[in-house]
Amino acid sequence: MTEKPIIIAGAGIAGLAAALAGWDRDVLLLERAAAFDPVGAGLQLGPNAVSALQKLGAWDAVQPFTNSPPEIHMRDGISGKLLKRLQLGKNFERRFSAPYRTAHRADVHRALLEVVKAKANTVIRLNVQVSTDGEFDGSDLIAADGVHSKLRQKIFPGTVAIDSGEVFHRALLQTWPTLRGVDLACVNVWLLPGAHVVHYPVGNPGRLNLVVVTPRNVSPMESVRYAADDVKEIVAHVGSTTPWPGLYVEPLKAWNAGRILLLGDAAHATLPYLAQGAAMSLEDAATLSQVLQARRDVSDAFAQVSNLRITRTAKLHRASLAAGLTYHMGGIPARARNLVLRALPQQLMWQSLDWLYGFSFSHR
Repeated sequence: MTEKPIIIAGAGIAGLAAALAGWDRDVLLLERAAAFDPVGAGLQLGPNAVSALQKLGAWDAVQPFTNSPPEIHMRDGISGKLLKRLQLGKNFERRFSAPYRTAHRADVHRALLEVVKAKANTVIRLNVQVSTDGEFDGSDLIAADGVHSKLRQKIFPGTVAIDSGEVFHRALLQTWPTLRGVDLACVNVWLLPGAHVVHYPVGNPGRLNLVVVTPRNVSPMESVRYAADDVKEIVAHVGSTTPWPGLYVEPLKAWNAGRILLLGDAAHATLPYLAQGAAMSLEDAATLSQVLQARRDVSDAFAQVSNLRITRTAKLHRASLAAGLTYHMGGIPARARNLVLRALPQQLMWQSLDWLYGFSFSHR
């Protein structure tokens, strides 16, 4: 009897990456949308994300669409002063065995899609909704259907997305503002009381990806009312933004149930304060690839992936929430934060990131 194909529900970055995990069976990738129209704007791809793409055999396709920021600049949003420069050059790459890149989400999605389409054992079908009690029963199923995953809620009732009360206003600037003493080729993070602003270049020709994080019902311009002139200038330069609610899922105790495995935001959506949403999805798929190399039963492989990934993604979730609180400090806590950032040597800064960026895979 011919084995049924592996079913992957969701053809976003998590689903496409899962399709590249090295299956020895046919793969049926199902997407509920009628056409591919990737939403979102910029992505930051840390060394762990690049390592995962290498493991999946997709880095050569993605790399041409990425940008190479020389540094990350942390700035006080009120005074405009530079607090910390995190250098991303050769020494950084040697330490973490991969580079730090930025990209437009649509470019990364398109590159992954082309790699998946080249797989002879993979079929992609659009405008298909997957349920656990439908025509695909009996197949091994990967649920990569996002933060609002209906499959997750059916398998683990009550695991609904939680609204943090914060909004991520995203925009892509075709023309760039002129700022004094601000290197727009870098990733710039401006820290404000109750808000923050991030911008970095993506694409070729370069556009400036901008994210303004505010409390609900506070506009981007209101959030920078008392900010430095450069912050006001860059936010005022934006014609309009696309607001995204800050949603997350409380860490689960398991991602698998028999022949079903959750991956990506369906399993571990968190707030993007550490810019690791796509990276965690890519790590999920690379871990799945590594486990499948042992040629275990798929259900056993799903259980092992769940066990391997839960602790790390839960740690990332906690660290991301803590980063958000740090970014949004005001008053005396903000001044103390600034003093610590200024005093922190580059090597200690890198050391604090070893657990995150130093996570790599065998590429064999």
